[in-house]
Amino acid sequence: MLALAYLLIIVYASLQPFSGWRTPPADILAFLTAPLPRYVTFGDLALNFAAYVPLGVFLLLALRSRLRAAAAVVAATALAGMVSLALECVQMFMPTRIASNLDFLTNTAGAFVGALAAAASRPLAAGAVLARARRDWFVPGGIADAGLVIVGLWLAAQLHPAAQLFGTGDLRAVFDLPRIAIHTPHLFATAEAAVVALNILGVGLLLCALARRHARPLAISTGVITAALAVRSISGVALFSAPGLLHWLTPGAALGIAGGGLALYVLHRLPRWATFAAAAASIGAALAVINLAPSNPYQQVPPYLIAGGQSHLLSFSHITRVLAEYWPFVAAVYAVIAAGARMEDRS
Repeated sequence: MLALAYLLIIVYASLQPFSGWRTPPADILAFLTAPLPRYVTFGDLALNFAAYVPLGVFLLLALRSRLRAAAAVVAATALAGMVSLALECVQMFMPTRIASNLDFLTNTAGAFVGALAAAASRPLAAGAVLARARRDWFVPGGIADAGLVIVGLWLAAQLHPAAQLFGTGDLRAVFDLPRIAIHTPHLFATAEAAVVALNILGVGLLLCALARRHARPLAISTGVITAALAVRSISGVALFSAPGLLHWLTPGAALGIAGGGLALYVLHRLPRWATFAAAAASIGAALAVINLAPSNPYQQVPPYLIAGGQSHLLSFSHITRVLAEYWPFVAAVYAVIAAGARMEDRS
């Protein structure tokens, strides 16, 4: 499942924006025998290599129970290489993409290193620890598994640089929505606090509903929200040159964190169905507020993320933007469905 999910991410990043298709040359494999590209950067080589390392790891884990270690490494590398070759061939149909033999080589090398590292280490032991935590902390069943995946996607959405803190679901730029309110510092700070508080409450209640009663659900929720703040801090500095680790800490965000934490403490002991329902209501309310509130005229996207040319960082930013825009819809629908499902805590 991890290999399949990661494969979908690679396909999306390699082929977006999925437009401008053209008829390719007669030999779509000609790039394999072409001279190596003259202009390459270390960053592109490193990203091509690193992107396929996790795929090699996941494929090795999927094949290890069926093959010997050496055979599993070869098979995982071959499968990842075929994926890379297929995507490079498809890029021959896209004028905004350039098929490259060097990309194919670095992708395959990354998959080989990932598979080799997985075979030489003990990732299954780490997987056993995670499986034990899943079993001990959260209610069983596929519905709970889906909820944990949705929470994981929320963490990934915090990598989007243009969204305000926990500000998922902003669709004003996507659909060119009219501006309802004029920006004033007080109104924007109030709306920002509401968005932060409602998202903390929604995600926190979602985790409380998924957690076993004896597993201290409030502590689990606090840990995940703290992790989201850490992701926001580190990614802002490492990827987007933010001025500091606490670049997100505005007066509105601070007030929202305090208000959302207090509301979560008051409501986290509701019955499971009511907790899911309250989570859906909170996420829906946050979605409404962020689209009705005034936008921040002082918030800017880094210039290299809106440049006309394609880059791996631009592809990465596009993926996280899609997550940030549509996550609330998925989460709210899930919470409504889960509220009506029977989830037993056999602890």
